[in-house]
Amino acid sequence: MTLILQALASGVVTGCVYSLIALSLVIVYKSTDVINFAGGEIVMVGGYIGMFALLFLGIPYVLIFVFSALATFALGAAFDRVVLHKVLGRAVPGQSILVAMVIATVGLSYVLKGSARLVPYTEEVRRLPPLFTGEPIFLGSVILQPQDIAIVVIAVAVMLALWCFFAFTLTGKALRATSQNPRAAALVGIPVRTMRMTVWGIASALAAIAGILLAPKLLMTPDMGVIVILAFAAAIIGGFTSLPGCIVGGIVLGVIQNLVGLYVASNAISVAPFIVIMLILALRPQGLLGGRVVAKKV
Repeated sequence: MTLILQALASGVVTGCVYSLIALSLVIVYKSTDVINFAGGEIVMVGGYIGMFALLFLGIPYVLIFVFSALATFALGAAFDRVVLHKVLGRAVPGQSILVAMVIATVGLSYVLKGSARLVPYTEEVRRLPPLFTGEPIFLGSVILQPQDIAIVVIAVAVMLALWCFFAFTLTGKALRATSQNPRAAALVGIPVRTMRMTVWGIASALAAIAGILLAPKLLMTPDMGVIVILAFAAAIIGGFTSLPGCIVGGIVLGVIQNLVGLYVASNAISVAPFIVIMLILALRPQGLLGGRVVAKKV
């Protein structure tokens, strides 16, 4: 029982980070119908920006979250404004350009990864120091490090802030309206293109915060963006159109990985997400909180 509780606690910690990355993917998809395949590389860039801000600029650890989030917000907004805006502008009436937009995100992922390799500091494997150090914290028979508590607290705080933003601010409500019906939003005066640019910025900022949270636990390399596969799995488990589903899916995935490592084998941890994806798609394609499947006439 002690091992099970320890696995559950560790899974929740890891799952909170998965949830943040999944949220960054889903809010882009809900607003633009584009799957962002550069999400993992933005996580990587956010982690490295945080490291440079901490080690070279001397910014306090707590403030590197803000610094990295602002920098990646500008990156995501610029990508939408410079690249995706041009792609939309060249759309031919009656033809879908979603494939072109998805290919653009793939191109962004390679650009970010290649650019990171050009920086001499990234040649060696790095790791951020933990935000908090000290004696382990005992919750009954469960042992948690102070860094684990910090990850959960920061992730939950970011999720709550995101919920308050979408629920209580005019910009957040405009973003929700844009994601639900862009044409109707434009008719009532909402600047749809500006809203889409804002969504890309917010999604990139979420990914950057996740990257800083991961950096003390994972080795930092230009290839660390592959973690986006786990975020996709979390989004599919919870429902790719549900923001609460992303949170549930991330935590469920983190717990499943730890239980598989405990009862099956550590080598099976990397396979578990894909097995879960296939089961979810076979039994409940809309995800745990994705709502009912509705047929659309196309």
